[in-house]
Amino acid sequence: MMDTADRTLTLAEFVSALTLERVPADAQDRLKQCLLDFIGISAFAAVQAESSGPFRQAVLALAPRPGPGTVVGEARGYPFQYAALLNGAFAHTLDFDDTNLFGALHPGAPVIPAALAMAEQEGASGARFLEALAAGYEVACRVGAALGQTAYDRGFHITAVAGIFGAVAAGAKVLGLDPPCTVDAFGIALSQAAGSMQYLENGAWTKRLHPGFAAHDALMSLALARAGVRGAARPIDGRYGLLTGYSNEPTPKHLVDRLGERWALTETAIKPYPSCRLAHGAIDAALSLRDRAAADARERAAVEIRLSPKGYQIVGEALPQKVHPRNIVEGQFSVYFQTAVAWLDGRVDWASYDRIGDGRVHALMERIRVKADETIPLAGAEVVVTVDGQELRARVEQPLGEPECPVSWDRLETKFSGLASGVLGTARARRVITTVRAIEAEPTVPRWAHSLRARGRGR
Repeated sequence: MMDTADRTLTLAEFVSALTLERVPADAQDRLKQCLLDFIGISAFAAVQAESSGPFRQAVLALAPRPGPGTVVGEARGYPFQYAALLNGAFAHTLDFDDTNLFGALHPGAPVIPAALAMAEQEGASGARFLEALAAGYEVACRVGAALGQTAYDRGFHITAVAGIFGAVAAGAKVLGLDPPCTVDAFGIALSQAAGSMQYLENGAWTKRLHPGFAAHDALMSLALARAGVRGAARPIDGRYGLLTGYSNEPTPKHLVDRLGERWALTETAIKPYPSCRLAHGAIDAALSLRDRAAADARERAAVEIRLSPKGYQIVGEALPQKVHPRNIVEGQFSVYFQTAVAWLDGRVDWASYDRIGDGRVHALMERIRVKADETIPLAGAEVVVTVDGQELRARVEQPLGEPECPVSWDRLETKFSGLASGVLGTARARRVITTVRAIEAEPTVPRWAHSLRARGRGR
């Protein structure tokens, strides 16, 4: 029997009817955590990442005159669509941004930049901004879950191809679009849903750009829909829609199952390490074992790692660029590198990438073996370290940051301050924490957004 349910329309109706009163307190709290995390990561990446200069240079060539849109960590304003592009790219550059295993994506990097740009454009209140984040996160996570892991097997980056629908939902909420217009915007976005996993071949920066493209293109979709452009009907679950074209085994029911009752966004995790989430179980395991070996013996260790089949595919295959990564992106997707620096240094942070090419790390990666194991949960790992005849073993079912072991506000604020204080200044970074924790009380987002800009007349 033909499936005639229009789940895309149901999502659009959900977005249109959503009010902050319908969003549970724990979901609102998680969104505020994700917003603070987004600001800190974006500010740091805008200044420190090697790709940010070329991204900025390209946008300035397209938009040489300043605009009203805020880019976190930048003094200059940009046209809204380019502010969304840069914020999305900077937020994803460190691979330190929030993740949702149910949706198999990073929801914040495409959703928050679109919501911020639309809220600045419309002079929206903090409460409407938080509503938009709720709508965007929930739609992004559900579209990602409906696509499922096999979208990766077709070479699609789910953060991008599902994220654009979350970005459209967030923008539609700010604009107050009715369901038919929101469906049109979804239908236009379908023809822009893109993001290839081919970046893994050489550590390309395209991965960093994907959420920026999604946020930028969401703004285009919304503008076209508001102008009366007709979008494809049933763009997500139709005959030639997203689920059919981008997944081998889609699960359409995830789009609307208990919509408004079960909040998938509450399962969003704050990352403790700047690397692919599927390597975090091995990092946690290595860190838990490290103190059980003598310091002078650690360099003699041999390591066996078991990952989920999908984790093995993304970060564990014995390919040259994973066993010995040549650049940061390859390091972010190498469980060999991530485990080696965790074991040797007792930490994994942005400075860890200075160790790419280091002889001690290289030597340990030569003694790491990785296997796929169907009993390991998606982001979990089992690590066995053998050192001087002693065998140490640890198994991690869920890495730090998942709902079972969440990152606390205190730990998040430490992460944020470490990233943002050097860009915004210590005192202003503290004020940002305070305002984000009560973002619904902000009278206008444009005034608040200016507090996220760098001081001065430069960059």
